[in-house]
Amino acid sequence: MKYSHLLLFFIIYSCLSYSIKDKFCGDDNCYQLLFLKKGAQQSEIRKQFRELSRTFHPDKNDGNQTQYVKIVQAYEVLSNEETKTAYDEYLENPNRSEFYHHYRYYQHVYHPQTNPYIVVSVATLLLSIIQYVARIGMYKNAIGRVMETTHFKKIVNDRQRESNLSKDQVIQETLKEVKITGAWSYPKFEEIWIIAILHFIFSIFFRLYFIIKWKYYYKNGKCDRQISEKDQEYKTQLLLGISKSRWETVDKEQLIGRQLWIPENMKEFNEEQRLRQEEYIQQHSNKYKQYKRFQKKMQ
Repeated sequence: MKYSHLLLFFIIYSCLSYSIKDKFCGDDNCYQLLFLKKGAQQSEIRKQFRELSRTFHPDKNDGNQTQYVKIVQAYEVLSNEETKTAYDEYLENPNRSEFYHHYRYYQHVYHPQTNPYIVVSVATLLLSIIQYVARIGMYKNAIGRVMETTHFKKIVNDRQRESNLSKDQVIQETLKEVKITGAWSYPKFEEIWIIAILHFIFSIFFRLYFIIKWKYYYKNGKCDRQISEKDQEYKTQLLLGISKSRWETVDKEQLIGRQLWIPENMKEFNEEQRLRQEEYIQQHSNKYKQYKRFQKKMQ
Protein backbone atom coordinates (compact mmCIF):
# COMPACT_ATOMS: atom_id res chain seq x y z
CA MET A 1 0.00 0.00 0.00
CA LYS A 2 2.81 2.40 0.87
CA TYR A 3 4.60 1.51 -2.39
CA SER A 4 1.42 2.29 -4.38
CA HIS A 5 1.06 5.71 -2.73
CA LEU A 6 4.66 6.63 -3.52
CA LEU A 7 4.28 5.45 -7.11
CA LEU A 8 1.14 7.56 -7.56
CA PHE A 9 2.89 10.61 -6.09
CA PHE A 10 5.85 10.27 -8.48
CA ILE A 11 3.52 9.86 -11.47
CA ILE A 12 1.47 12.99 -10.68
CA TYR A 13 4.60 15.01 -9.91
CA SER A 14 6.29 13.88 -13.14
CA CYS A 15 3.24 14.66 -15.29
CA LEU A 16 3.09 18.19 -13.90
CA SER A 17 6.85 18.82 -14.06
CA TYR A 18 8.09 17.52 -17.43
CA SER A 19 7.28 15.40 -20.47
CA ILE A 20 8.02 11.68 -20.61
CA LYS A 21 10.44 12.46 -23.48
CA ASP A 22 12.78 14.06 -20.97
CA LYS A 23 13.13 10.69 -19.27
CA PHE A 24 14.58 9.26 -22.47
CA CYS A 25 16.32 11.13 -25.33
CA GLY A 26 14.03 14.11 -25.80
CA ASP A 27 12.90 14.49 -29.42
CA ASP A 28 15.64 12.12 -30.64
CA ASN A 29 15.40 8.36 -31.03
CA CYS A 30 17.78 6.58 -28.62
CA TYR A 31 18.37 3.71 -31.04
CA GLN A 32 19.11 6.04 -33.95
CA LEU A 33 21.57 8.05 -31.85
CA LEU A 34 23.59 4.84 -31.37
CA PHE A 35 22.96 3.70 -34.98
CA LEU A 36 21.12 0.62 -33.73
CA LYS A 37 17.91 -1.15 -34.62
CA LYS A 38 15.06 -1.39 -32.12
CA GLY A 39 15.44 -4.43 -29.87
CA ALA A 40 19.26 -4.50 -30.00
CA GLN A 41 21.01 -6.71 -27.45
CA GLN A 42 23.11 -5.34 -24.58
CA SER A 43 26.34 -6.56 -26.16
CA GLU A 44 25.55 -4.57 -29.35
CA ILE A 45 24.64 -1.49 -27.31
CA ARG A 46 27.90 -1.56 -25.34
CA LYS A 47 30.00 -2.15 -28.47
CA GLN A 48 28.35 0.68 -30.40
CA PHE A 49 28.63 3.07 -27.46
CA ARG A 50 32.37 2.44 -27.12
CA GLU A 51 32.94 3.09 -30.82
CA LEU A 52 30.87 6.29 -30.88
CA SER A 53 32.51 7.52 -27.66
CA ARG A 54 35.92 7.30 -29.27
CA THR A 55 34.60 9.29 -32.21
CA PHE A 56 32.63 12.06 -30.48
CA HIS A 57 34.44 12.39 -27.14
CA PRO A 58 35.14 16.11 -26.39
CA ASP A 59 38.80 15.37 -25.67
CA LYS A 60 39.29 14.35 -29.29
CA ASN A 61 40.36 17.04 -31.76
CA ASP A 62 37.29 16.46 -33.88
CA GLY A 63 35.01 15.65 -30.93
CA ASN A 64 31.48 16.91 -30.55
CA GLN A 65 30.33 17.81 -27.03
CA THR A 66 26.62 18.09 -27.93
CA GLN A 67 26.52 14.79 -29.81
CA TYR A 68 28.53 13.04 -27.10
CA VAL A 69 26.00 14.11 -24.42
CA LYS A 70 23.16 12.70 -26.53
CA ILE A 71 25.05 9.42 -27.03
CA VAL A 72 25.65 9.09 -23.28
CA GLN A 73 21.95 9.78 -22.59
CA ALA A 74 20.90 7.17 -25.14
CA TYR A 75 23.32 4.63 -23.65
CA GLU A 76 21.98 5.25 -20.11
CA VAL A 77 18.44 4.58 -21.34
CA LEU A 78 19.22 1.45 -23.36
CA SER A 79 21.89 -0.12 -21.15
CA ASN A 80 19.40 -0.55 -18.29
CA GLU A 81 16.85 -3.29 -18.97
CA GLU A 82 14.10 -1.55 -16.96
CA THR A 83 14.39 1.82 -18.73
CA LYS A 84 14.92 0.05 -22.09
CA THR A 85 11.66 -1.88 -21.60
CA ALA A 86 9.83 1.35 -20.69
CA TYR A 87 11.31 3.10 -23.74
CA ASP A 88 10.34 0.26 -26.10
CA GLU A 89 6.78 0.46 -24.80
CA TYR A 90 6.82 4.23 -25.31
CA LEU A 91 7.89 3.77 -28.96
CA GLU A 92 5.18 1.14 -29.52
CA ASN A 93 2.43 3.38 -28.07
CA PRO A 94 3.29 6.96 -29.13
CA ASN A 95 -0.33 8.12 -28.99
CA ARG A 96 -1.00 7.06 -25.41
CA SER A 97 -1.34 9.77 -22.75
CA GLU A 98 1.52 11.26 -20.74
CA PHE A 99 0.02 9.87 -17.57
CA TYR A 100 0.06 6.33 -19.01
CA HIS A 101 3.71 6.55 -20.09
CA HIS A 102 4.79 8.04 -16.75
CA TYR A 103 2.96 5.24 -14.94
CA ARG A 104 4.58 2.53 -17.07
CA TYR A 105 8.01 4.16 -16.71
CA TYR A 106 7.88 4.21 -12.90
CA GLN A 107 6.33 0.77 -12.82
CA HIS A 108 9.26 -0.65 -14.82
CA VAL A 109 12.04 1.33 -13.17
CA TYR A 110 10.94 1.42 -9.53
CA HIS A 111 9.12 -1.87 -9.13
CA PRO A 112 10.43 -4.03 -6.24
CA GLN A 113 13.55 -5.89 -7.35
CA THR A 114 13.15 -8.57 -4.70
CA ASN A 115 10.20 -10.81 -4.05
CA PRO A 116 8.19 -9.04 -1.29
CA TYR A 117 7.47 -12.41 0.37
CA ILE A 118 11.21 -12.97 0.77
CA VAL A 119 11.65 -9.47 2.19
CA VAL A 120 8.84 -9.97 4.73
CA SER A 121 10.14 -13.43 5.69
CA VAL A 122 13.72 -12.23 6.22
CA ALA A 123 12.55 -9.15 8.13
CA THR A 124 10.34 -11.30 10.38
CA LEU A 125 13.22 -13.70 11.00
CA LEU A 126 15.60 -10.85 11.93
CA LEU A 127 13.01 -9.26 14.23
CA SER A 128 12.42 -12.64 15.86
CA ILE A 129 16.15 -13.03 16.52
CA ILE A 130 16.27 -9.51 17.99
CA GLN A 131 13.21 -10.28 20.12
CA TYR A 132 14.75 -13.53 21.39
CA VAL A 133 18.10 -11.91 22.25
CA ALA A 134 16.33 -8.96 23.93
CA ARG A 135 14.14 -11.29 26.02
CA ILE A 136 17.19 -13.25 27.18
CA GLY A 137 18.85 -9.96 28.14
CA MET A 138 15.75 -8.91 30.08
CA TYR A 139 15.65 -12.30 31.84
CA LYS A 140 19.32 -12.07 32.85
CA ASN A 141 18.72 -8.53 34.08
CA ALA A 142 15.78 -9.74 36.21
CA ILE A 143 17.90 -12.58 37.64
CA GLY A 144 20.64 -10.08 38.44
CA ARG A 145 18.20 -7.90 40.35
CA VAL A 146 16.91 -10.91 42.29
CA MET A 147 20.49 -11.83 43.27
CA GLU A 148 21.04 -8.30 44.59
CA THR A 149 18.07 -8.46 46.99
CA THR A 150 18.73 -8.87 50.72
CA HIS A 151 16.29 -11.80 50.93
CA PHE A 152 18.12 -13.79 48.23
CA LYS A 153 21.53 -13.13 49.80
CA LYS A 154 20.22 -14.24 53.21
CA ILE A 155 18.89 -17.51 51.76
CA VAL A 156 22.22 -18.20 50.01
CA ASN A 157 24.22 -17.52 53.19
CA ASP A 158 21.93 -19.73 55.31
CA ARG A 159 22.12 -22.61 52.83
CA GLN A 160 25.87 -22.29 52.49
CA ARG A 161 26.31 -22.65 56.24
CA GLU A 162 24.11 -25.74 56.24
CA SER A 163 25.90 -27.45 53.32
CA ASN A 164 29.41 -28.19 52.09
CA LEU A 165 28.82 -26.55 48.71
CA SER A 166 30.64 -23.46 47.49
CA LYS A 167 28.81 -20.14 47.31
CA ASP A 168 28.53 -20.29 43.49
CA GLN A 169 27.00 -23.75 43.68
CA VAL A 170 24.49 -22.62 46.29
CA ILE A 171 23.57 -19.60 44.15
CA GLN A 172 22.97 -21.81 41.09
CA GLU A 173 20.84 -24.23 43.10
CA THR A 174 18.82 -21.38 44.61
CA LEU A 175 18.27 -19.74 41.23
CA LYS A 176 16.57 -22.92 40.02
CA GLU A 177 13.77 -22.15 42.48
CA VAL A 178 13.37 -18.58 41.21
CA LYS A 179 10.46 -18.13 38.82
CA ILE A 180 10.37 -15.03 36.65
CA THR A 181 6.99 -14.44 35.02
CA GLY A 182 5.56 -11.94 32.57
CA ALA A 183 7.58 -9.98 30.04
CA TRP A 184 10.82 -10.62 31.99
CA SER A 185 10.51 -14.43 31.90
CA TYR A 186 12.81 -16.64 29.84
CA PRO A 187 11.46 -16.68 26.25
CA LYS A 188 9.53 -19.76 25.26
CA PHE A 189 9.92 -21.24 21.79
CA GLU A 190 6.28 -20.58 20.85
CA GLU A 191 6.56 -16.91 21.91
CA ILE A 192 9.08 -16.07 19.19
CA TRP A 193 7.34 -13.95 16.55
CA ILE A 194 8.07 -16.09 13.51
CA ILE A 195 6.97 -19.25 15.36
CA ALA A 196 3.85 -17.48 16.68
CA ILE A 197 2.94 -16.35 13.14
CA LEU A 198 3.43 -19.85 11.72
CA HIS A 199 1.43 -21.33 14.59
CA PHE A 200 -1.37 -18.81 14.00
CA ILE A 201 -1.55 -19.73 10.29
CA PHE A 202 -1.49 -23.43 11.17
CA SER A 203 -4.22 -22.97 13.80
CA ILE A 204 -6.53 -21.34 11.24
CA PHE A 205 -6.23 -24.24 8.80
CA PHE A 206 -6.45 -26.78 11.63
CA ARG A 207 -9.64 -25.18 12.95
CA LEU A 208 -11.21 -25.27 9.46
CA TYR A 209 -10.18 -28.92 9.13
CA PHE A 210 -11.63 -29.74 12.56
CA ILE A 211 -14.93 -27.97 11.83
CA ILE A 212 -15.34 -29.99 8.63
CA LYS A 213 -14.31 -33.19 10.40
CA TRP A 214 -16.72 -32.57 13.29
CA LYS A 215 -19.62 -31.81 10.98
CA TYR A 216 -19.23 -34.57 8.40
CA TYR A 217 -17.21 -37.28 10.17
CA TYR A 218 -18.60 -37.05 13.70
CA LYS A 219 -21.98 -35.70 12.51
CA ASN A 220 -21.83 -32.93 15.14
CA GLY A 221 -21.14 -35.50 17.84
CA LYS A 222 -24.27 -37.53 17.11
CA CYS A 223 -22.71 -40.42 15.18
CA ASP A 224 -21.86 -43.85 16.54
CA ARG A 225 -18.13 -43.33 15.98
CA GLN A 226 -15.86 -43.04 19.00
CA ILE A 227 -14.57 -39.46 19.30
CA SER A 228 -10.83 -39.47 19.89
CA GLU A 229 -9.49 -37.98 23.13
CA LYS A 230 -7.65 -35.22 21.28
CA ASP A 231 -10.79 -34.24 19.37
CA GLN A 232 -12.83 -34.26 22.59
CA GLU A 233 -10.28 -31.98 24.23
CA TYR A 234 -10.09 -29.59 21.28
CA LYS A 235 -13.89 -29.39 20.90
CA THR A 236 -14.33 -28.67 24.60
CA GLN A 237 -11.68 -25.94 24.41
CA LEU A 238 -13.45 -24.36 21.42
CA LEU A 239 -16.88 -24.49 23.07
CA LEU A 240 -15.61 -22.77 26.21
CA GLY A 241 -13.47 -20.28 24.31
CA ILE A 242 -10.47 -21.00 26.51
CA SER A 243 -6.97 -20.05 25.33
CA LYS A 244 -4.26 -22.67 25.16
CA SER A 245 -2.31 -21.19 28.08
CA ARG A 246 -5.40 -21.04 30.32
CA TRP A 247 -6.50 -24.51 29.23
CA GLU A 248 -3.39 -25.93 30.88
CA THR A 249 -4.52 -24.52 34.25
CA VAL A 250 -8.09 -25.88 34.36
CA ASP A 251 -9.40 -29.34 35.24
CA LYS A 252 -9.42 -30.67 31.68
CA GLU A 253 -10.52 -34.20 32.53
CA GLN A 254 -13.55 -32.96 34.44
CA LEU A 255 -14.61 -30.63 31.61
CA ILE A 256 -14.07 -33.22 28.89
CA GLY A 257 -15.97 -35.80 30.90
CA ARG A 258 -19.08 -33.62 30.85
CA GLN A 259 -19.31 -34.00 27.04
CA LEU A 260 -20.25 -30.38 26.43
CA TRP A 261 -20.66 -30.95 22.68
CA ILE A 262 -24.03 -32.49 23.56
CA PRO A 263 -26.51 -29.53 23.62
CA GLU A 264 -28.26 -30.68 26.82
CA ASN A 265 -24.95 -30.95 28.69
CA MET A 266 -23.81 -27.55 27.44
CA LYS A 267 -27.11 -25.99 28.52
CA GLU A 268 -26.76 -27.52 31.98
CA PHE A 269 -23.15 -26.30 32.24
CA ASN A 270 -24.10 -22.74 31.26
CA GLU A 271 -26.87 -22.73 33.85
CA GLU A 272 -24.40 -23.81 36.57
CA GLN A 273 -22.02 -21.05 35.54
CA ARG A 274 -24.82 -18.50 35.66
CA LEU A 275 -25.84 -19.56 39.18
CA ARG A 276 -22.23 -19.42 40.36
CA GLN A 277 -21.83 -15.95 38.95
CA GLU A 278 -25.02 -14.74 40.63
CA GLU A 279 -23.89 -16.25 43.93
CA TYR A 280 -20.50 -14.57 43.60
CA ILE A 281 -22.09 -11.19 42.87
CA GLN A 282 -24.48 -11.58 45.79
CA GLN A 283 -21.70 -12.45 48.23
CA HIS A 284 -19.57 -9.53 47.17
CA SER A 285 -22.57 -7.25 47.10
CA ASN A 286 -23.29 -8.13 50.77
CA LYS A 287 -19.69 -7.49 51.70
CA TYR A 288 -19.85 -4.14 49.94
CA LYS A 289 -23.00 -3.23 51.86
CA GLN A 290 -21.38 -4.25 55.15
CA TYR A 291 -18.35 -2.13 54.28
CA LYS A 292 -20.57 0.89 53.61
CA ARG A 293 -22.44 0.42 56.91
CA PHE A 294 -19.11 0.16 58.72
CA GLN A 295 -17.98 3.43 57.13
CA LYS A 296 -21.15 5.20 58.30
CA LYS A 297 -20.61 3.99 61.86
CA MET A 298 -17.05 5.27 61.87
CA GLN A 299 -18.13 8.76 60.79
